[in-house]
Amino acid sequence: MNSNINIEERKPIWIVLSEFYLDTELQEADFRHIAATILDSPYTIEEVKEINKYEVSPSLQINLLSVAGEWAGFDEEWLIDRITKSLSNRSAIKRIAIETSYKSLKWMQKKYWKLLTKTYEAYKADPNSYILKCRELMKNEIEPFEFSKFEKTIVQNLFKKAKEYKTLNKFDTFCSYLETGQYWTNIWTAYCLLEFFELKESDKSIYMENEVQTIKLCLGEITRNSQYFKTDEAKENCNEWTNKMKTEYNNR
Repeated sequence: MNSNINIEERKPIWIVLSEFYLDTELQEADFRHIAATILDSPYTIEEVKEINKYEVSPSLQINLLSVAGEWAGFDEEWLIDRITKSLSNRSAIKRIAIETSYKSLKWMQKKYWKLLTKTYEAYKADPNSYILKCRELMKNEIEPFEFSKFEKTIVQNLFKKAKEYKTLNKFDTFCSYLETGQYWTNIWTAYCLLEFFELKESDKSIYMENEVQTIKLCLGEITRNSQYFKTDEAKENCNEWTNKMKTEYNNR
């Protein structure tokens, strides 16, 4: 194996790229997650393409050729072990074989790479995007429901961005962030929907059939994930706020 490869830096990239080799169709939220992981890494999108070609593809391409391939997700320990073993057993001849194989099969991922590159470039071009603002909050160790920190500029900037979706009537687009668990994006989104969007019965999304489902989904996302908050303040405030929201919406 190339001694210059930093395994710890590679792992997050190997793991997200493995999604390209599952026997299932990736969704928009998946490409957001992968693009954000690349942004968090020391690699460019072009370097990630090379990592995919020479490190991930040789180990996982067979899954796409299988009649009943893995679709739920690869075990991470198994994945890392498989790739590192493959890298440790390389020769000039094997490298040529990998290049030949990849060239003949790369069409299978052409659509995915086009969508991923588009998402990645959009993030790079717009550092003020909603998901990157969620990322900034996590990097500054600010959790949803830490109300004592909500007056901070970076939190207010997130709320301002969320309100822009409301002003521009992009309800469906904003609801799609409920599917993105990275950086607490789904929780921030659920909070903003219930706090700022003044949901009405006429509000309908391609993601939810009606207002009631929207409210239930938001409260459900928050309730399921509140156990993972690190601070007592976030946990306590979340519980109180959730109960308040249930009461308010039940009385409408």
